[in-house]
Amino acid sequence: MPELPDVEVYRQRLQNAARGRTLQGARVYDGQVLAGTSARALDRALRGARVAGTRRHGKALYAVMHRAPHLRLHFGMTGDLVLAGADDRDPGHTRVAFLLPAGRRLLFVDQRKLGEVGLVDDVDDDVAQHDLGPDVLDLDAAALAALLRGSGAGLKALLTDQQQVAGLGNIYTDEVLFQARLDPRAPAAALSDAGVGRLFRQTHRVLERAVRADADPAAMPRGWLLHHREDSASCPRGNGEIRSFSVGGRRGYWCPACQEGGT
Repeated sequence: MPELPDVEVYRQRLQNAARGRTLQGARVYDGQVLAGTSARALDRALRGARVAGTRRHGKALYAVMHRAPHLRLHFGMTGDLVLAGADDRDPGHTRVAFLLPAGRRLLFVDQRKLGEVGLVDDVDDDVAQHDLGPDVLDLDAAALAALLRGSGAGLKALLTDQQQVAGLGNIYTDEVLFQARLDPRAPAAALSDAGVGRLFRQTHRVLERAVRADADPAAMPRGWLLHHREDSASCPRGNGEIRSFSVGGRRGYWCPACQEGGT
């Protein structure tokens, strides 16, 4: 499932391809991914609209137009945003093509069709309507501490709750907690000041490093947990074996030797 690093890479792709340019419209191949709009309304709204900028909040991506409405993209479990040239063929599972000048296209590709393409009049209102918490990278250390202290949930449960803090999902939450040496099952409110500091630093370090790697796991450090996500795999630090656990129906991974009691 695309998480914050993936969506930030998509934002940069959208920004580089479309900022300051006038869209030529939208071509919808599968209306199942449209949310609150129709193929005709989407094309009409985007045809002649100039992209003023982009914004990401958590896992949601917006193309901010010079006037409303603005484009909202959510990538569900299998969504991607692909830039295609005039002579390129659209990849399989392309659901919507956003038409750029000179025949180029930004393609919303989604195998399982669980993503969404829609229009919004105001980005801040849309974030509020979806009941999203603050973007995890917008929290300073004090705000993160306040969030943790006020929670009755475990660390991983809190960090993956998009209504509390937006952007982290299953994989990167596990990675951040592994790098911070924190037990994912521990009560969030019990985290020490030192633990809060480690969590804050490793959240930024892991997410920013993943973005620099274009969210490609193969380009990420070999010492990261994401390369060892299976029961009984060797801990990348050499401290025993990786174990799985379940939170809210999701399977996570951790190293008991590295993370036990690390609050």
